[in-house]
Amino acid sequence: MSDPLVLLGEVRTTLLPHSVALSAREVERLLALLPGQRVSMRERPLPLGVSPTAAEGVDCNLATVSSSKSRAVGTVASHAVVTGGRVGQSSACTRVVWAEKTNRLAWSHYLARLGSVELIHRIGDDTVAAVDLTEGFLEASSATTLDMGSISERLLAQVRMSDLLDQQPRLRTAPTRLRWAARVAPPVAGEVRGRTLFAFRLEDEATRSVRIMVPTVRDLAGAQRFCEDLALHDWLLTTLGNALADADAAGPERDTVPGLLPLLEDLVHLWMPGAYTPPRLRELWIRLETDPGFTKQWTAQVGRLRDRLAVATLEALRTAKISTAKW
Repeated sequence: MSDPLVLLGEVRTTLLPHSVALSAREVERLLALLPGQRVSMRERPLPLGVSPTAAEGVDCNLATVSSSKSRAVGTVASHAVVTGGRVGQSSACTRVVWAEKTNRLAWSHYLARLGSVELIHRIGDDTVAAVDLTEGFLEASSATTLDMGSISERLLAQVRMSDLLDQQPRLRTAPTRLRWAARVAPPVAGEVRGRTLFAFRLEDEATRSVRIMVPTVRDLAGAQRFCEDLALHDWLLTTLGNALADADAAGPERDTVPGLLPLLEDLVHLWMPGAYTPPRLRELWIRLETDPGFTKQWTAQVGRLRDRLAVATLEALRTAKISTAKW
């Protein structure tokens, strides 16, 4: 098989609808989505479970900014992830490669190449096609082109609706969606680039886009895991920020402690940027820590959260002391 032109993917992130954190054994049961296939489990530095990989057959056009013919046939690979027994993710990804023939082959051919789609129509050389597909996927996707969102959303719904979850979360949170594309950067003066190029953008309140250009083909292997790690930490930042904003808007007459306390107990300890990012892409976290400053923002928000809870505790103690004073 030829080297991929580009990797396209999407990650959905949400709080699992359960009243307590799942144990390792419960996570393993929750992620046993394919009978007879093993769930990958890790305990350190943070509990992490990854389901077996499933294949979704597709025969559709790929989005392009040039509006070129772009029929592709193959499979999208997807799996679910649970971090800390609390946060669930669905992650879908496919490699786009040139098709060897201009006609569609038997499904057995594509099923033997899990997570790859073969682009039947030529849309320029490798570099032109990679840029066209990247920008098309992130900017010009439509209902008639490859829909990674439906695949990842369906998998996440399957996990969320499991009978193992009691559907009684302590927090009300909103899911986020991270769409990403990764490709090999073209050489400069015949030389391989020495570093990974990276762009992260907030599209709206719930959608993010990521563009990655790596020095070599082997570096592409870690792109999906990095994007899952990034999506988790972006969701944590977004969830905590939204909760604090809601508390600020509530006013002094409303008790916001019941809504804020679970954040401190259930989510704050999950902040470990880069813990499960492959070594060759950890440099990206160094840049994220510099600009926009992920951990600086997180530390500031956690400080605000603890200050709010401390003030609420002191106010409760003062009120209790006044109400029990003997006159």
